Amino acid sequence: MQHDTRAALPLAPPEKRYPPSAAEPLAPAERKRADTQKNEFVTTLVESVSADELMNSVEALAAFHTRHTFSSLIGEAAEEIVSRFEAAGYTDVVRRTWTNAGHSADNVICTKPGTVAGRPVIIVCAHYDSRMADLNNTTARAPGADDNGSGVAAVLEIARLLAPVALSSTLQFVAFSGEEQGLWGATEYAAELHATDGEAYRVVNLDMVGRPPADGSVTVEHDQGNAVPDNDAASKAFAVVMARAAADHTALPVMLGPIFASDYMPFEAHGDVTIGAYEGEGNPHYHETSDMPDTLDYGYLADVTRMTLATLLADARRAVG
Repeated sequence: MQHDTRAALPLAPPEKRYPPSAAEPLAPAERKRADTQKNEFVTTLVESVSADELMNSVEALAAFHTRHTFSSLIGEAAEEIVSRFEAAGYTDVVRRTWTNAGHSADNVICTKPGTVAGRPVIIVCAHYDSRMADLNNTTARAPGADDNGSGVAAVLEIARLLAPVALSSTLQFVAFSGEEQGLWGATEYAAELHATDGEAYRVVNLDMVGRPPADGSVTVEHDQGNAVPDNDAASKAFAVVMARAAADHTALPVMLGPIFASDYMPFEAHGDVTIGAYEGEGNPHYHETSDMPDTLDYGYLADVTRMTLATLLADARRAVG
């Protein structure tokens, strides 16, 4: 079903610091495991998440003086992400160009084909552009370690670990640009996908997941109204899957909050089921030169990555045999 996306397009650059409503603790009954036994394969794979690999990716992205969408370095940053997907063994990695308001940049799309034909794609995404408090400053140092090197690093690590794993569903690992200007890259890609009668079965967005709040929690974001209210129930159910993955594979306290101000919004407007992971409020380095790799907690980032990987394995239905 096609939906009007105009209601989802931001009127201003997204502000990720302040959710529209407070996150709330997950109810104990929702956090309880659905299965009686853990899957040994999933557990082993999830435990293979490497904090060192995550740090390496964050440091490589933050090494760019800026990743501002309008800077001369945005193409080099895209190529760095391409090279990391290819180093993990992927061959279907493309840079797809979008244009908005006279500006162009690339989304990076890495596709892992599923074993069962006809299944809609699962998208795991994060934005790779960065900015300073002054959005028009395209030349200032903007390392963007947490916002959003952390999310991109998690996507890369999940892709690395899933490269040799047979999954029945097709996965796309996507790094968007233009997020800071108003979700430009994601809006273009969501429109492209649905214009060809495509469908994103699930969209999992990671935006600022490297610096824990004081209580050490992670906020699992789900759809609460927005442009298309009839996908809310499926989004909440999928968020509970992620919360259970956190309970199974990490010690992270889980909060539930709304999706907002990031790259899942254009997909939600097309009726896709979207969730996200988010560290919550409190990063004093947001859109500042001080958003450096040494301000992140890589154990926390590794746990968020484990939670997300386990969620994908539950939803993509790993092929057996």
